[in-house]
Amino acid sequence: MTAMKCGNVDILGVPVAPLDLDALVARLEEMIQAPGCAFAYGVNAHGLNLACRYPDFMKALLTADLVYADGASLLLAARVMGGYLPEKVATADAWPLLCSRAVARGYRFFFLGGEPGLAERARDQALKAYPGLQIVGTHHGYVDLSDRGPVDRINALAPDVLWVGMGEPKQGLWVAAWRQRLRAGLVLNCGGMFKIVAGELDRAGHKWRQRGWEWLYRLRREPKTWRRYLLGLPEFALRVLAYRARK
Repeated sequence: MTAMKCGNVDILGVPVAPLDLDALVARLEEMIQAPGCAFAYGVNAHGLNLACRYPDFMKALLTADLVYADGASLLLAARVMGGYLPEKVATADAWPLLCSRAVARGYRFFFLGGEPGLAERARDQALKAYPGLQIVGTHHGYVDLSDRGPVDRINALAPDVLWVGMGEPKQGLWVAAWRQRLRAGLVLNCGGMFKIVAGELDRAGHKWRQRGWEWLYRLRREPKTWRRYLLGLPEFALRVLAYRARK
C-alpha cells in the first residue's frame, strides 16, 4: 500500500479503513476468495505507537491490503484528523462471524501463535463451538523471523485464512517477511485472541465494549498491561496532535 485509498483516514501515516463490523467481514471474505495472499491488520493505539518507534514495523503495516480500527481511541484520532471511523471493529468480534461463514462455505483455518499448546487448545474449543469448522493446522508463535519451518507447514496445507497471534510488533514483521511465499488466501493478525478462543481470557461485556472501555476492563484483569494503557494512550494522543499540527 503506497498511498491512502479513497475514504481511508490517515492516522500517524497509516491508512485506516472506515468500516463497521459487517463491512469488515464482507471485505475479509472478498480477500479470502480473491487470488493471491491478502494481508489484513487490525491496529490500535499500542500498535501505532510501536509503528512510530520502529520503522520496520511501520513498513510492515503499510504493506497490508487492509488496516482497520481495532481500538476505540482510533475513532477519536480520526476526528482530530478530520476523518471518520464508524466504530471499533475488533478482530475478536469478527471471529464468530467468520467462523459461521467458514462452516457454511468451507473456508479452512490455520492458527499460528501463542505459547506451545495454546493454538491447539484454541482449536479444540473452536471445533466444539462451531461444528464443521475446518482448522487444518496449528503452530506456536515462538519462532524466529528467519525460521522457514512454520511457512513450509502452512504451505503444505494451504489454508484459506491464516490467523497470526504473536503479539506486536512480531506478528506484523513475520507476515511482512514471509507473505510473498505464503500459500494462504488471507493472513489476519489476531494478537491475543487465541486465549479468548481457548476460554482462558474473557472479554469485557457488551456495554463496556460499546462505550470504548474494553481497555479499562483488560487493565483491571491484567494489571501488567498498565504501561500500554496508562502511558501508551496519552502517548498516542500526543502523537496524533503533533501529527495533525504538521499536516
